[in-house]
Amino acid sequence: MENQIRSKKDFFAEWLEKLQQESWQLELLISGLALYGIYASQDVITSLEYYFTVNNNSSFGFIPFIIIDILWISRTIFLINLLIHIIVRGFWIGAIGLRYVSGDIDYKELNYSDRFTSYYKKKIGSFDGYIEKLENFSSVLFSFTFLLFFLLVSFFSFNLIIIASLSLLNKIPFLTIEIGKTSILVILGFCYYLAGMIVLVDFLTNSSLKKTRDKTINGVYFWIYRFYSIVSLSFLYRPILLNFLDNKFTKRLFYMSGPYIILLLFFSGINIDRHEYFPTFSTNDSNYHLISENIINFNYYDDKRREYVESLEVLGKRKRRPSIKTISLSQYEVDKSELSFFLEYELGDTKELEYNNDSLYKYRKGGLRHSRQNNKAKDQIIQNIVDRELHDIKLSAKYGTSDSLNNVITTKYGDFDDNKKELRDRIVESYELEKEKYERQKSKDIKNAIINLYDIRLNNQAIRGNLDCKYYIHPNMMEKGLLCYLNIDTLSYKGHMISVRKSNKSLLNIPFRKIKQN
Repeated sequence: MENQIRSKKDFFAEWLEKLQQESWQLELLISGLALYGIYASQDVITSLEYYFTVNNNSSFGFIPFIIIDILWISRTIFLINLLIHIIVRGFWIGAIGLRYVSGDIDYKELNYSDRFTSYYKKKIGSFDGYIEKLENFSSVLFSFTFLLFFLLVSFFSFNLIIIASLSLLNKIPFLTIEIGKTSILVILGFCYYLAGMIVLVDFLTNSSLKKTRDKTINGVYFWIYRFYSIVSLSFLYRPILLNFLDNKFTKRLFYMSGPYIILLLFFSGINIDRHEYFPTFSTNDSNYHLISENIINFNYYDDKRREYVESLEVLGKRKRRPSIKTISLSQYEVDKSELSFFLEYELGDTKELEYNNDSLYKYRKGGLRHSRQNNKAKDQIIQNIVDRELHDIKLSAKYGTSDSLNNVITTKYGDFDDNKKELRDRIVESYELEKEKYERQKSKDIKNAIINLYDIRLNNQAIRGNLDCKYYIHPNMMEKGLLCYLNIDTLSYKGHMISVRKSNKSLLNIPFRKIKQN
């Protein structure tokens, strides 16, 4: 039995040895397929990013964006590393082909001086040694790429766990005293990062704590280490990591991973600007609201945004599709008697509506929910109507038992034949009409509450009361909001200005022109 197990191990070891020699083919195949997938992934990641930007109103809404950040950074790492890997592998194959024709380097045939001959022999050595170095670098770079990805996931997982935990603790009802709640959260966060720093120091000092022989220190650190192995998901790739650290060449490469990622992120953000006197189109600029009246920014016009996207598609450029920012006019040049524009229901609007409108009830519950889970929010007014309806239905069942009860029912629902089913139907119909009336009014009240979040002016004149708005999902990126119409029949044929201010945001001026119909 023991000989049988040993023979299986020997066979497996031989199989791995053969596989190692042929692994370069798999590396090239996987690198090529991965590069194609990475190139095509930009649109997918961008769509995910905008979907979560538009539709995510959860208290844990930061989690999808952390995942999106991982995807963007991983995409950059894989794109650069695998491209380098394919180039080096191609160079390695070329070197092998050259060796088949030319053999090893013949320093005698080169006839260099003794100084240069000894220098080249020392620095380069044999051609076989050079091919071996290329082979080692290619194989290590391939596995190093995936190790970098796992390290990146570990970093985000480490931070995600504590942020999500503290956010969850912050919602616990019994932590009512704000000062006490803050103190608990700060202490927990401090302890978490302090213990994590100990694990990091041990890692950077070549596992000094793992090597200590003190049983107390070793025992305490062992459980800290086990905890952070789970939190950071490092147990998934530890065999690869340990294999990197037990070799001098791979260990040096591994310790370069931190600076390498920082350099990638730094160089990916570099761009050249040759238009120094041209104003910025970024709404994040502190001066944008001062000069926006002189800017035709395609982000604020449906027609201009479509032109932008179509021009990129014609040129074959892969850029992020622009999302609507607060407001979007249907067009820059208006040749109709009405101006239509879209007002976005933005991420922070829910809190504003809750704060300013205590009597408004939501349609749906917020937060993360499963698609099969009922997320309909409780409406106390509807509940009161239902309670009254059930009460009256129960009374109708007792109709005919007393004259006083009969008088109450007939006064409210009128005379009818002595038929309890007819009475029940009349009660249900009455309350259904009341529910419908309330739902219609609720829809109008919420719509007006959303409009009231905006201070909208036309040529510096308030127009909020003159707007005709409907709920609307914009086809740009499925943004939710209101589509509003404003009568501009009396405006002259020239340039005009729509101005929008929202809560603490800066004033936004959006120019448009009224032109004659063709």
